Amino acid sequence: MKTILYIHGFNGNPKGGTFDGIVNFYKDRKDCSVISFPFPKLHTDAEETQKQIEDCIEKYHAGTLIGASLGGFYTLCCQKPVEKIVINPCMRPSVEIPLLKDRETGLPVKIDEAVLKIWKEMERYELPFKYRNAFGIFGKDDTTFHFDENHNYRPLLTEKYLPCGKEKTSVMVEGKHSLEADSIYAGLAAAEKYFEEKIFESLIKSESCGHQAFLSSDTSESRI
Repeated sequence: MKTILYIHGFNGNPKGGTFDGIVNFYKDRKDCSVISFPFPKLHTDAEETQKQIEDCIEKYHAGTLIGASLGGFYTLCCQKPVEKIVINPCMRPSVEIPLLKDRETGLPVKIDEAVLKIWKEMERYELPFKYRNAFGIFGKDDTTFHFDENHNYRPLLTEKYLPCGKEKTSVMVEGKHSLEADSIYAGLAAAEKYFEEKIFESLIKSESCGHQAFLSSDTSESRI
């Protein structure tokens, strides 16, 4: 049984529309189970959130993480050898989240300086290579994090998670920041194809990409 853990975004619903789209995509796969839980400290305690995610992976034997928005950031930073799928990930939360508005007050979201500091360290994405098996799904009309050249995280995902840049680590789909079901299905289909082709595994075995620094970093187990 393949267990998939979904990680919601900032102020997101663990059982909302994105979760429903993921569940429906895998509903005919009897070998798959999709689970999700509230992660209430996404923007207040980064270390506790990382621990909660890792505990869920171990407890439920999750082999795939799917994270949306800020949940995508924590998915990418997770130091477990799992398949990672991110949907419109917020890859620079120390910059992006403080620009968001509080739903109740309409004022900019307040983030503790300690959290911003940890986020900035995590944003370096200095993970051992074996934790970089990731695929991104990006909405063409996402105006939250991917709306111009300075806010386009698709190239950053390729740079950090497939250094040779020879293969496609992401796909563009129709939609805004919160994707509709059809776009979620299209993105997940592309992700499944990517993992089935075992592109990442072939890179680990190959020395042809010329990025041995990433391969050798596999020996490092220090936490970001």
